[in-house]
Amino acid sequence: MNYRAIIFDLFGTLVGDFMAAGRSYDELAAILGVPYEPFMKRWREITPRRTLGEFQTVEASIEHVCGALGVAVNAEQIAKAVEFRLEYTRRALVPKPDAVTTLAQLKQTGFKVGLLSNCSIEIPILWPETEFANLFDSTIFSSRERIKKPAREIYHLACERLGVAPEECLYVADGENYELAAAAEVGIQPVLIKTSESQSDVRREAQQWRGATVSSLHEVLALTTS
Repeated sequence: MNYRAIIFDLFGTLVGDFMAAGRSYDELAAILGVPYEPFMKRWREITPRRTLGEFQTVEASIEHVCGALGVAVNAEQIAKAVEFRLEYTRRALVPKPDAVTTLAQLKQTGFKVGLLSNCSIEIPILWPETEFANLFDSTIFSSRERIKKPAREIYHLACERLGVAPEECLYVADGENYELAAAAEVGIQPVLIKTSESQSDVRREAQQWRGATVSSLHEVLALTTS
């Protein structure tokens, strides 16, 4: 098959696992003056809603959790908490060693490059300042589109934005929440990238995968010429 586009997952694929970037929620709770355990419980509860874009600012998600806990926070606390949260996220968006060179080579070779990420609003807010910003022809963030993987519609949207048919695409991801099988169902060729987090519970698909695999991003280049 002559592929025209490569679509990448973000966390665990182009960058490390988000939670591995640093467990600093205790500091965030301290800034807001709320107890850590209740804060984390509420924060985790709204993760699906944040991923689907219910909160279009960082402030909105923080204020929602504080309100649910019955804690009044002032504007200064909110501002400090937002900046802390954004800085935490910046640390998570550092490219893997071979990410930037692989993306640049794909573009130089004439491939269209897309991103498909389930993420909260912090990611699209910070995206323009990352090393990735100019390396993609299309970026789809679940919190902006209000739809997330493994919904089939988001894969079709990724192809539409790139101007290619599903059969002309590779989808490279770490196998979280059966995203690879969903890509295959719409006609995209899925490729698992093996990571140190592949054995985690949310990546059960990676543990069971029998399809195409790569061990590094650089290996994707060989797939495009095979």
